[in-house]
Amino acid sequence: MKKIVSVINDLKGNGAERVVITLSESFVSLGHSATIVCFNDFVELPINDHVNVVYFNINRWRWIPRFLRGKIVSFFLDRFILKNVPAPDLILSNLLPIDRIMCDSKLSNVHLVIHNTISDEYASSFNGDKEIKNHELLAIYSKKPVTCVSQGVLDDFRNVFPTHASFNQIYNPINVDLLVQCANNCEVAYDNYIVHVGKFKREKRHDILIRAYAASNTDKLLVLVGQGPLEQEYRVLVEELNLTHKVIFAGFHANPYPLIKQADLLVLSSDFEGLGMVLLEALALHTPAISSDCRSGPSEILPEENLFPPRDIDRLAALLSIPDYSIYAVDFPLQFSAHNIAERYLNVL
Repeated sequence: MKKIVSVINDLKGNGAERVVITLSESFVSLGHSATIVCFNDFVELPINDHVNVVYFNINRWRWIPRFLRGKIVSFFLDRFILKNVPAPDLILSNLLPIDRIMCDSKLSNVHLVIHNTISDEYASSFNGDKEIKNHELLAIYSKKPVTCVSQGVLDDFRNVFPTHASFNQIYNPINVDLLVQCANNCEVAYDNYIVHVGKFKREKRHDILIRAYAASNTDKLLVLVGQGPLEQEYRVLVEELNLTHKVIFAGFHANPYPLIKQADLLVLSSDFEGLGMVLLEALALHTPAISSDCRSGPSEILPEENLFPPRDIDRLAALLSIPDYSIYAVDFPLQFSAHNIAERYLNVL
């Protein structure tokens, strides 16, 4: 039996958090031990009882300047991990705030999991010009092996850090059986609708979707599942376009899968994605899907005819205007199954 630890800030209902839970549950199903270390006791997602979740109080070190904090906190985090999981076989660090600390870990077999394209997302977390940003990021990501969640993320990482020697690519996992079970768990209040699932933040480009939807001739509803800082801005846009009777702000759903399964079409309109988990979730539930062809993710999942250029309102409107969305149906690619992905991580050992 192998002992795997995943470290993440919290278990909010976002993509990386869902991935950590799915992967941990897959390790357990294969007969291994899985522990999730969280920095905050904030859980929006259901978790298998056999996955151990423990909380490391990061707040006691917030007063330490950032340039010192990582090295100091990593010492205490290592001790905390070993106390809860003696001799772990694999430790997976997830997202930049955790990577800042885990890059200085003295434990063996620590891997930093890159969930998105560095040049698009992480660089925005630093002040200064691009050279300074890349230098600061390299100080984090040059210290440990890196695992990228898609080929596009890996290509971007290579482009930003061409001298980094230790990296590989492993896709994010989908537990198809669990998705189907969750999708059949409750009724949906809508029918004859298009769905988008994602946080209301700039890179998801709800504005592009809403404007394209307004320009299309579809009579279907548009259901927006999620919450976030730009929700009010998009509500105003919907009012300006006289779409309040057709666009539904459905809020956050810990279980969005019934809404995905019963939709006529799922749309992803992002400027960038690491992989695009919601596309895989749609395919697992036999829901047709289309997406912006951002630099990583969607083109590794969907055929060319299901893709449109990012921010291309006219092309997206044309795809939405097709009367029969079944032409966008795609079989779920088995290479993304949770069992296969868990085995790939275990092979890292």
